[in-house]
Amino acid sequence: MAQQFDFGDFKAAAYLPEMTLDMYKAFPEDASKQIEVVDGWMVRCESAEPSHQTIQLNLLVALRDAARLADRRKETCHRVLGDMDVLIADSPRLHFRRPDVVVYRCIDDDRGKWGRKPYASDCVIVIEIVSADSVTTDIRDKHAEYAAAGIPLYWIVRMTDNDGPAISVERFLLTSDGDYAREGLAVRGRDFHAVDTMNPFPLKITWDQLDDGL
Repeated sequence: MAQQFDFGDFKAAAYLPEMTLDMYKAFPEDASKQIEVVDGWMVRCESAEPSHQTIQLNLLVALRDAARLADRRKETCHRVLGDMDVLIADSPRLHFRRPDVVVYRCIDDDRGKWGRKPYASDCVIVIEIVSADSVTTDIRDKHAEYAAAGIPLYWIVRMTDNDGPAISVERFLLTSDGDYAREGLAVRGRDFHAVDTMNPFPLKITWDQLDDGL
């Protein structure tokens, strides 16, 4: 006989208060790593599969090396991190996302409650690697949110069956009307490089490099 499902947790969730920045700052660290906050409401984020994390790491290494070379040449400063909170809005409702990879301009000083974590206005590139449970969020929701927040570049990495290896990399550029336009699309089996761009700095990544460790 099937066990009766306990809806108690779901009923409790319906009465949760709207999440504010003060509440989020007081949240236990292990719990805060499992959520994003969208228009004041918590959104649970599942832990990524190994294939997702491998591709994420390879992107981080390649982008960090490219950013370091560009910074030395231009005397600029960028940071490249994974799973870093990016503040889209703190009022009237808290709204932040945690991209798989983010490249942002260096922040020297604490800026109030958000500390040295980036605002959307600090970001140069955000990247999402699409998993089975994030297809709609990454392709539709975050596409619109990142554009509205003014982030110049958004890259979407698709995996075979949403579980690796990488099969395509689509790069979007923010236009003057505030929408994203496709800047490039690399497809495995058609293009030698998964990434081949000069924007915002020279970067080439082959499919083998992107999949290294899978």
